[in-house]
Amino acid sequence: MKNWIHIGMAAVLAWGPGVMMATAGEFAPRKNFGARLEPVDQVYNGGGQDAQGFHEFAGALGADRHPILYMTYVGLTPSVEDGGTAGTPEGIRAWGEELGETLAALPFREVMPQIGLSMVGGRDSGAGRDHEVAAGVFDANIEAFVEAVAALGRPALVRIGYECEGAWNGYKPDSYRAAFIRVTQALRERGLPVATVWCVAGGSSGTREVEALMSWYPGDEWVDWWSIDIFSREEIDAPLTAAFCERAGAHGKPVLIGESTPRYVGVLDGRASWEAWFEPFFALVRRQPEIKGICYINWEWREWSERLGFPWHDWGDARIERNAHVREAYRGEMALPLYRHARE
Repeated sequence: MKNWIHIGMAAVLAWGPGVMMATAGEFAPRKNFGARLEPVDQVYNGGGQDAQGFHEFAGALGADRHPILYMTYVGLTPSVEDGGTAGTPEGIRAWGEELGETLAALPFREVMPQIGLSMVGGRDSGAGRDHEVAAGVFDANIEAFVEAVAALGRPALVRIGYECEGAWNGYKPDSYRAAFIRVTQALRERGLPVATVWCVAGGSSGTREVEALMSWYPGDEWVDWWSIDIFSREEIDAPLTAAFCERAGAHGKPVLIGESTPRYVGVLDGRASWEAWFEPFFALVRRQPEIKGICYINWEWREWSERLGFPWHDWGDARIERNAHVREAYRGEMALPLYRHARE
């Protein structure tokens, strides 16, 4: 425990009545890299991943622990299944206008969008269109995205082609890197307060070694943050997760857990749910000093599986407001000075 911070009884009291568990808060002091939008000595609290999920998550945490990162998604390229305006300049601009209205309605101006920018062309085929983005085919779409982000008038984190190595996306290392750079160049040419985020799926993609991910890496010049997504319990303590954080630190990059949810665990079993997933998850956050942001998906996954047609039906109900024990334990974790919330 050398050089760790001990919070003690202040954290115990913050959990509220009825929560009987070990609550002393110990965490490794954060490493600070001076990256774009990086919080000093703290970890961004974020959630979503739609407007309703965000509002319910924020409501469960309370105004004094309001998330500062708002998860949202947009397609840079059209999908053959979706049709309509999705993934077109018109659709991207409409997404930006809707996002701007949603953010403006929140009680804290400080909230920043954490944007998942996809480059896929098919839901089932995983037909990545990164090669077309890299070749300039979708430059008008990139420009529409840049304009939409600029119109928000606030900082943003952008996970370009998130979960890049996931087979479900169908990206290729060479074209993915080139596409990432092309989007980054467009954002930086406008001088926007945007941090570009290189995001991997990690354990969900079957990857076991960090070295296997590096062929996807666009390079330190183009990447501001590294990011890894965490779902199933075994991903939390997998050697890959710690190794990824440590490699990010070696590159001088803070780590964002871009997506997290208690897959196959949920919240409805209360204490058992907390101990099975949340407790080890937050233990990871506390001990890895490179982690500077987390985003929690506050969804009932069966509902979204039916709504969107993805195989998520058995992932569980992850809405923290649906179980008092999980809600209060989560609020207690967020009471630690480790976490950075939106403020007036």
